[in-house]
Amino acid sequence: MIRWRIPFPRSIAGVWLFAVGAILLVMLGIQILTGIVLAMFYVPTTSLAFDSIIHIMRAVSHGELLRNMHAIGASLFFFACYLHIFRGMYYSVYRRPYVTMWMVSVTLYVLLMITAFLGYSLIWGQKSYWAATVITSFARAIPVVGDGLYTLLVGGYAPGTPTLGRFYVLHFILPVVVVVMTIFHVRTVQSAFAHAMKRAFSEKASRRLLFDYRITDADAIKITLFLMLFTWFLFFAPHYLSSADNFIPADPTVTPAIVAPEWYFLPFFSILRCFPNELVGLVAMCGAVLIFYFLPWLDTSRARFRHYSKWVKWGFWLWVLNVCFLGWLGSKALVGPDLTEGIRNEEGWIRAVSQLSTIGYFAWFLLVLPCRRFLEKQD
Repeated sequence: MIRWRIPFPRSIAGVWLFAVGAILLVMLGIQILTGIVLAMFYVPTTSLAFDSIIHIMRAVSHGELLRNMHAIGASLFFFACYLHIFRGMYYSVYRRPYVTMWMVSVTLYVLLMITAFLGYSLIWGQKSYWAATVITSFARAIPVVGDGLYTLLVGGYAPGTPTLGRFYVLHFILPVVVVVMTIFHVRTVQSAFAHAMKRAFSEKASRRLLFDYRITDADAIKITLFLMLFTWFLFFAPHYLSSADNFIPADPTVTPAIVAPEWYFLPFFSILRCFPNELVGLVAMCGAVLIFYFLPWLDTSRARFRHYSKWVKWGFWLWVLNVCFLGWLGSKALVGPDLTEGIRNEEGWIRAVSQLSTIGYFAWFLLVLPCRRFLEKQD
């Protein structure tokens, strides 16, 4: 039996919200339940997709509430997810013996991004249609297999009913994979938590550690506060996190002034589009996500948190600010020359600054982290 005398790691308390993982579990449950109900009324065809969503909001009992819960839940889900990732990076929980836990976490994040993109495209509003059109068109930039991959994705020469059918099926299947990966992730977290306590536990006892009353009580308080934020958006600002263009049916003949996805994709979208060569942009965007897999080997430091260099800490926060800045740049029209041509105000500066910010994004992983061992006292 696990007694209350067992010391717990200090990381379970404080403003870093150890409970973010529990919050993500709650939000995942909300997304799955609301998604199942919405799928009962959604029609995946170009002529009825947008109208079926309007029907859900206007004619289905509590339909607008459920649809808003699903839409707002996606935004807050990714907000909590980024908090979770930043916390893990700040405390370097990707190091041994937590490599497996980190790899599962990154895989979960990639699956969630794909699922969210598919779900966002299903709205078939003006913004979601053009965002899906632009992003899927980058598949053509891949040598040899690009055209075939694009046709496989969209089911034709341009997004249409076959595209919606594919996205609808995948958006329904991928959450099942996410749930399986989540269960595996919780198991790896339990093992990591038992290891952090530096004490031998049986397999059964280690699985019960995360359900100790000192953790569950703190989690309940933090989950309640997060759900209060969720409720505020739901009842007082239900469309604040959405774009007005997405309340207009998709029109392939009218291109919006700014084509951009939801806010949680904007940093990567900014990286994708800032290069004049589409293949370079696609490689940079995929690299910006997949580079998280290599953090255990890019970070050469073995210092504990108390020995972290203040320069590394400040560098991390500058990197976080740069990611937010990339997101802001992604919401603006891409104007101006390349960085190599200089910044000319009369033509605009978004492209050049986006490229510079992209360099700063990768510099943290490829320059700062490999040099950490020279800046910190190693344990």
